[in-house]
Amino acid sequence: MHNKLSGKKVLIVKGSLLVPFALEMALAERGSKAITATNIISAFSLIERERFDAAVIDKGLHNEAFDLCAELKSFDIPYILANAPHELQRPAAQMSAACDIVAELAKRLETRELAREQSESGVAAARYPAVKGMASMAVLDPARF
Repeated sequence: MHNKLSGKKVLIVKGSLLVPFALEMALAERGSKAITATNIISAFSLIERERFDAAVIDKGLHNEAFDLCAELKSFDIPYILANAPHELQRPAAQMSAACDIVAELAKRLETRELAREQSESGVAAARYPAVKGMASMAVLDPARF
């Protein structure tokens, strides 16, 4: 299976819930470069300076994240709102949660690439109208972790 995250740059935006270390490790194992912003202001600054392929945003940022999500969407950067891995989890559970998030990011990137390929060939708009309006956001269910 082709690794969709290899060589990709992923923004992690930390709030009160996420432990970025586990995500950074899981992304590095898939060949991605993770850059962590410790707050919303830093995240906006990073987005202005660098091109990201995907993002993971801490659900603990609550309403603060709305503008950031809109900005990511305007740049066609898929993102996930997540509340795990978090500090209260054991290390093994943190890594498991991080791996789940990384797998979901890979799916999002693959879906986006397929939609672009189909759009470029004119197939998406004609045959698959749902692809054109495909959401680039995911909210992971904390009950899974």
